[in-house]
Amino acid sequence: MPKRPLERFVSYPGASPDSDPSLLLGWAGWNHRDQTEALVNLINDRASVDGWGKDDPRFVPLLAGLQEIMPWVHQWYDEDDQEWGGNPAEEFQTGLNRGRTDRHFSESDLRDWRPEKKPGGRRSAAE
Repeated sequence: MPKRPLERFVSYPGASPDSDPSLLLGWAGWNHRDQTEALVNLINDRASVDGWGKDDPRFVPLLAGLQEIMPWVHQWYDEDDQEWGGNPAEEFQTGLNRGRTDRHFSESDLRDWRPEKKPGGRRSAAE
């Protein structure tokens, strides 16, 4: 029986800087706060460092991912944390709200977003 890898990763397709087209990965072992921090940092970096415009469609999956994880952040990190220097849930919610407002997305726009299906799978024998 083949060994399974011990490490697991999450991917952020299309979230890499324009200068590096490789697939951006994060560690699947991050807690919800770490995952959210990574998404917020990606959104901020792509806007301020890489110059993605507010209308850039590549923000949609990042904001949708951020919105999707926020209920867990509110559940586990919604109180002042001296080490953090504030309330992580409030800070991340503010970032999500600003990201949505700046790009004219509603909660339902992000909730309803789905990745584009790419053709894949095996080809039939007739092809």
